Amino acid sequence: MNLIKLSLLAILTILCVNVSAQNITISGQDITTVTLGKAEIMALKPVIVMAKGHDQKVHRYAGAALADVLKRAGVTLGDSSKRKTILSYIVVTAADNYKAIYALSEIDPLFANRTIILAYKVDKKALPENDAPFQIIVAGEKIHSRWVRQVSAIELVTAK
Repeated sequence: MNLIKLSLLAILTILCVNVSAQNITISGQDITTVTLGKAEIMALKPVIVMAKGHDQKVHRYAGAALADVLKRAGVTLGDSSKRKTILSYIVVTAADNYKAIYALSEIDPLFANRTIILAYKVDKKALPENDAPFQIIVAGEKIHSRWVRQVSAIELVTAK
């Protein structure tokens, strides 16, 4: 009987961890903390980016523009927030606590020529397990150290 209880507890723990990994928490200065699920992110306008992956081969990444994800969480971008945009950045955190920083002006279409995406597919398939459920893709970067895998949180910070 104890073995059955332990097995059920293990299954429930795995399911809870898996469900929480499907969400991204977006928090920061002047915004209300929001948790977005995979369905909400996939409901945003899909963006396709062709970029060289870690294997140096060109892949087709699909996801939501990071700007759209931030807007969905209440971050103001565009002409009305120019001054605040140039003083702000985000910290993207992975499930293993790996972190990378992006200036908000790199993400805001008013300033940027490229689209940074929160990918959920590569080559028309779900991301591999070690990257999923979301990965930041920045096409054109020579080194992929800011391509955060298994994104779990995004924090908005404004310099003072």
